[in-house]
Amino acid sequence: MIEPDIPAGDHEALVAWSRRQQRLTASISEFAVAITSIRDNAAALQQLVSRTRTLLDVDMAYLSLNGTDGSGFTSIVETDGVWTEEYRTLRMPLGSGVLGRVAQAGGPVQTNRYHGDETIVHDEEVDRIVRAEGVQAILGAPMRSGGRVIGGLMVANRHEHRFTPEQVFIAQTLANLAAVSLDNMNRLDELMMTVQSLRTRSAESERRLETERRLTGADEALMDAIAGGGGLAELRDGMTRAIGRPVQLVDLTVRFDLRSAAAEVGDAERPLFVLSARTDSPMPSVREDGTPYAVMAATRDTDLVGAVMVDGELSQSDEVVLRRCALVLGTFLSAQHRERGDIARRRRELVEQVLAPAPSGLGVGALAQLSELGIEPGRPFRILIGDGSGASLRDLQHRLELDFGLSLLYAEIGEQVVAIVPEAAFERIQDALDSRGARRWGGLLVGHSPSLHSFEVVPEEYALVNRVLEAARRSGHPRTLVSLVSYGAIGAFLSKVTIEPTRRAIFEFIGSVVDYDREHGTALAETAAAYLDSGHSVARTARSLHLHENTVRQRLERISTLLGEDWAVGQRGLDFHIMFAANRLVGE
Repeated sequence: MIEPDIPAGDHEALVAWSRRQQRLTASISEFAVAITSIRDNAAALQQLVSRTRTLLDVDMAYLSLNGTDGSGFTSIVETDGVWTEEYRTLRMPLGSGVLGRVAQAGGPVQTNRYHGDETIVHDEEVDRIVRAEGVQAILGAPMRSGGRVIGGLMVANRHEHRFTPEQVFIAQTLANLAAVSLDNMNRLDELMMTVQSLRTRSAESERRLETERRLTGADEALMDAIAGGGGLAELRDGMTRAIGRPVQLVDLTVRFDLRSAAAEVGDAERPLFVLSARTDSPMPSVREDGTPYAVMAATRDTDLVGAVMVDGELSQSDEVVLRRCALVLGTFLSAQHRERGDIARRRRELVEQVLAPAPSGLGVGALAQLSELGIEPGRPFRILIGDGSGASLRDLQHRLELDFGLSLLYAEIGEQVVAIVPEAAFERIQDALDSRGARRWGGLLVGHSPSLHSFEVVPEEYALVNRVLEAARRSGHPRTLVSLVSYGAIGAFLSKVTIEPTRRAIFEFIGSVVDYDREHGTALAETAAAYLDSGHSVARTARSLHLHENTVRQRLERISTLLGEDWAVGQRGLDFHIMFAANRLVGE
């Protein structure tokens, strides 16, 4: 505290001065408590300049802070009682004016008449702003932090005035208090920033941990599905738990996926699969009803094998988990592909044993495997043969896989799909292929035997079904499912008789034509059958066989030479018609 400038013996003046000092000390203490409770820098600085103006009883008070960018300027940051905007935002070089000197000096600086003070370094622009504000007397006290001046606390009057030592002391005390308060608030800000940074890192770590948990859930879904012998349904359930919302899995290694009982991938979705596989990232889209969804492709090496689909918008964590789910699906489908390949190999070997058994018959192991599939001597079963393009045969196998899984015995034999099926399974297949409104399967034909009860007749019946398929293909049979019965009376008749005697009868009637075809590579038997089918019309025969009419006439002349001129008329015509039809079905 400053010493009192009071004559000796003037006790009343001394008491008044003492009381004033007590009030001043109390005011400064109250201000110190108030300013430390303020957590906002701007509010604290405003409180500081307002209290300073009140305690020193001046026209204005303001505070400046030195720049930290090395520019050599100090700038006013808070004011109270200042009129002009230019003064409120004054920026002054260090060393010039009272403000500049205070910001650079080591102690308080004052002037009682600014414009006539030659001890001050004047700046033309600063002087203009000070004159516009009407300022005459200025007092400034430096604020220090860490041994350096960080700014100044200033007071001013618009009249000439010499600031007392008491006012200088108060200004410096408040400047020191302001510096401490700013230091504390800056440290508090730094501490809060540190705490916020720690909280942010903690939250980020928690998010990463949660993402890792979800990724682990996707991996566990794969292990559970493979180790437990589950399928896509079990894998889908595990992925739903991992990603936190329902997912749909699409297996592009088969035609039918799991989104519904027999749903096919939509045209709008297939391009997204390709784009996702090409970019190795999820592809967002919107359904017709406005629902957003995303697709992530599953690949094996570079091949697109499936996709994971999920409704809704994706967060960054969701996207990471979706990628892992797609990787898991690709791994699962790869494992299933190998497993299906192994199963297909064993099934093919079993089918081949049934179609061409050893002279001693089927072994005990083969009979046991057949029994597990519901195929036993004495219980009715049938042979099915699918014949057509590669795409149509894949469709047929996928349909069988979807409907029967591993409970049906079928395999690719050559360029056909051959199945040995119990009667109940055949009825389901018949409904799917031959009922009203059943889908067309392109160029697919499926031939079947009559109901069989012993394995000894399988080789012969297998050969007969192939003959039926060949005949159906040549005659352009309109339906997918065919058998001997499909050919009306002749088929029904042939299905009830012993085939070998029938073949001998056929040879006795039309053997000369059959031999001629075999020796010369011609198709006289086919032409004769088509001619009789067409009602003796050369033109219709030519159209059905895609031949020129003259070619048909030449073939008919050769047939007449072999069978006689009246081979196509009357009773002989009926006999030959039956025999050519039978030859088409069962002949060699």
